[in-house]
Amino acid sequence: MSTFEHHVSTTASAWLTAPMPQAQSVTCMIMLAAGSRYEAAETNGIAHFSEHMFFKGTKRRPSARDIAGEIDAIGGEFNAFTGKEYTAYYVKCAAEHRDIALDVISEHVAQLPVRRREIERGRA
Repeated sequence: MSTFEHHVSTTASAWLTAPMPQAQSVTCMIMLAAGSRYEAAETNGIAHFSEHMFFKGTKRRPSARDIAGEIDAIGGEFNAFTGKEYTAYYVKCAAEHRDIALDVISEHVAQLPVRRREIERGRA
């Protein structure tokens, strides 16, 4: 029996879960195949730059303060990182707040608004 469970949805996204009933915390992470290895010379750094845009806000959480406030309210932490093969976004919190963590992380990756002002500021 494997420690991990692999799920594939009808939208071609894959989910890997590692159930640990005894754990009191959870990490919800989304990993995208968008690492530095896949960048051309003219787009060098775009994966890491996109990672930083993650923290700028969404429709339901319009500012970085709104994002941080919601995660802080459940005693969690959130962050992101970029590697050669992927860019990852995650929320760690008490297991009882898993649904909030999943809502926050999925909204940020799926519905991240592109704000020209933030992009220009990030370029500087």
